[in-house]
Amino acid sequence: MTPVDMLMNKESFNRFYKKYSKAFWFFVCKTCGDSNMADDIFQESFFKFVRNSPAGLNEYQQKAYIYKIAVRLVIDRKRKIKVEQDYLLKHDFTEEKNIDVFLPMDMEKMFDLLKPGERSLMWLAYVEGYSHKEISDIIDVNEKSIKVQLFRIREKFADILRNKGYSGEERHEE
Repeated sequence: MTPVDMLMNKESFNRFYKKYSKAFWFFVCKTCGDSNMADDIFQESFFKFVRNSPAGLNEYQQKAYIYKIAVRLVIDRKRKIKVEQDYLLKHDFTEEKNIDVFLPMDMEKMFDLLKPGERSLMWLAYVEGYSHKEISDIIDVNEKSIKVQLFRIREKFADILRNKGYSGEERHEE
């Protein structure tokens, strides 16, 4: 690769980063549910993107590729955390068990009750506004499967809301 090619790649990357990094960080943060973890995954995603990105991708394909990297990193990180938590639960190192702490549930916390993959689909569809086809390109799943999964996730989220006392009907007391 010549110095001119490297400069063009750097300029191209800088344009791409400036255009998409803010929305991408919000996607990662909402998908994983933790801003500190989002920072790590955001950085690792761009590192892997620069290091492993196939040549000749257009801007849409580049965006899909980096989102795909992030989704996989979030899922891997959540699996690792779950394994660690399961280990800690089996080997209880705390003196006090079953401490019941009431935390008010808001919409964000309810969204966090979804699995990382479910959150990422909801985010891509309803926040980023991607079509089913675009989502299928990002996460390598059949387009028809995306439609079914989103339907099921919406139903699950509606159940979560109902279980937390949100019926969808506003009550006006006079």
